[in-house]
Amino acid sequence: MSRVQVALAAGLALIVVAVVATLSTARAVVARTSPLPAKEQIAITEHSATACQAGEALPGGTSAIRLSLAAFTGPRATVRIYSGSHLVVQGERGTGWTGSVLTIPVRPLARSYADVRVCVSIDLAGDERVEIFGTHTKPSVAALAGNGQALKGRMQIEDMRPGSRTWWSLAALVARHMGFGNFAGGAWNVVLVLALVVAIAAVSSRLILRELP
Repeated sequence: MSRVQVALAAGLALIVVAVVATLSTARAVVARTSPLPAKEQIAITEHSATACQAGEALPGGTSAIRLSLAAFTGPRATVRIYSGSHLVVQGERGTGWTGSVLTIPVRPLARSYADVRVCVSIDLAGDERVEIFGTHTKPSVAALAGNGQALKGRMQIEDMRPGSRTWWSLAALVARHMGFGNFAGGAWNVVLVLALVVAIAAVSSRLILRELP
């Protein structure tokens, strides 16, 4: 067997192992969410900034904090959670995230906290902008910027923790949903997608083996 064949076989095997390992992990579930939804823009910035929101709870077992931040190409972000002046936990998310929510992993907590302050800091250099969404409120209960100025309202914060079900357990549900809205619904859509993936992998592998010595 040539070196190209060995490298190709090893690469395909690693992809399969990575997919199986990912699907075998427990999917995250929402342990708690702020009562106010993310329906309005409460702040926008093109520079590095910090926003803190008091009066939040933190359930035990929380392993990630999901924030209502939106960006096209998100910057590095850090979340710090305080109980009084004591730093309970912190986490960081690197650059490159996108979408209307930002999930930052943290060290899983062994206990719950009833009244905490959640602070999120973003590292911007003026080449991107980040929007914070939540619900407009009175300044007295709104989130605060780093300089102490009240934002337009409170941001939505969700505490995530590992669930008891793996992604494999959702296979049947995903298969049913893939059949919705198609000309011919049913689980055969999943079979077709898998067949196409295998076919593409086979054709690509054949081309690699033919073109490379």
